[in-house]
Amino acid sequence: MSWYFLCKKHELPTNTTKSFSINIDEKDLELLVLSQEEKLYAYQNHCPHLGIPLNWQPDQFLSLEETHIQCSTHGALFTFEEGYCVAGPCSGQSLSSLTLEQRNDEIWLQY
Repeated sequence: MSWYFLCKKHELPTNTTKSFSINIDEKDLELLVLSQEEKLYAYQNHCPHLGIPLNWQPDQFLSLEETHIQCSTHGALFTFEEGYCVAGPCSGQSLSSLTLEQRNDEIWLQY
């Protein structure tokens, strides 16, 4: 396991999402980070139903109501806390969770 710097905390304000691409062993890991009420969540940017990216525009992962992570292709809804699919064709499945650590004003990914 290694640590990868993602961004400064101020670059990810509360109630926003941001996409990242990290090159690990010559492969790109696509992920999203969600800042929600001072908590950070990270998931692979990969729909469990179709295996495609969740967003259709950079950094846009939330439902219109901003209550769930949403797959832009078929509208599946995932919880912030567990990445669990609560609506859509992948109900019962989950996004792949990733480990983050906040170090002072920096956000790091463990992978």
